[in-house]
Amino acid sequence: MKFYGPRKKTESGKCFKAALLTTVILFLALASAFFGPSCGCAPIRTRQEEVSLGVNVDRNAGIGGEERDKLVSADLEEEKAERVRYFRENAEKLAAAIHQRINEVRRKYGLADLKWDPRLQEIALAHSRDMAERNYFDHVSPEGEDFKDRYRESGYYLTTRVGDTEYVGGENLFLGNVVHSYTYDKNTREVLSYSYFTLESLADAAVQGWMDSPGHRENILTPFSREGIGVWVDEDGEVYITQNFS
Repeated sequence: MKFYGPRKKTESGKCFKAALLTTVILFLALASAFFGPSCGCAPIRTRQEEVSLGVNVDRNAGIGGEERDKLVSADLEEEKAERVRYFRENAEKLAAAIHQRINEVRRKYGLADLKWDPRLQEIALAHSRDMAERNYFDHVSPEGEDFKDRYRESGYYLTTRVGDTEYVGGENLFLGNVVHSYTYDKNTREVLSYSYFTLESLADAAVQGWMDSPGHRENILTPFSREGIGVWVDEDGEVYITQNFS
């Protein structure tokens, strides 16, 4: 999360950076016994484990690495690829769902709805895509540019004034995956099944992740008047989300 504002006719502002939120939860399933025909042979036992992929709302190299040393069948690969295609085709719907939930949260705190700003959405989408294509997750690009630079380079100078206070802008980031969790055989390392997010459940996860982080929460509850959300889904199913305010 990055936030610059409020300011009073100056270029300075406050910057809050939320601590890295990385959550990887392991659910250990009970061992299941599979018995062969009644021939007196010993039962064959398998050990299964369900792994929940983490979500991040601030700097991190990425998620989902736990899956890369597992064996995945062609059928499951195609199933996952189809889910990735679905999310890529519906990225704008995911952004709209997040926008709706953000305004629902703001209403609970007596704040006005944020207007959807297409120009902010373009800036946010460009940053999400850049992070995905260059494999980083940060408010600051490899060239050292932050959201203020991206606003300026796009010719975006809108702010929100409340009395004598001018709110310049802010940025929240989220990194998730179309896969919510997967189950694999601990003996063979074979992935047995995937559990996927829906557009709605991933929107919920993004907003809840931000609201659970003090800095990101402050951005959402600051009296900005506009936002734009850019969602980019890469070929591995990682979902990069940038939320920009003004």
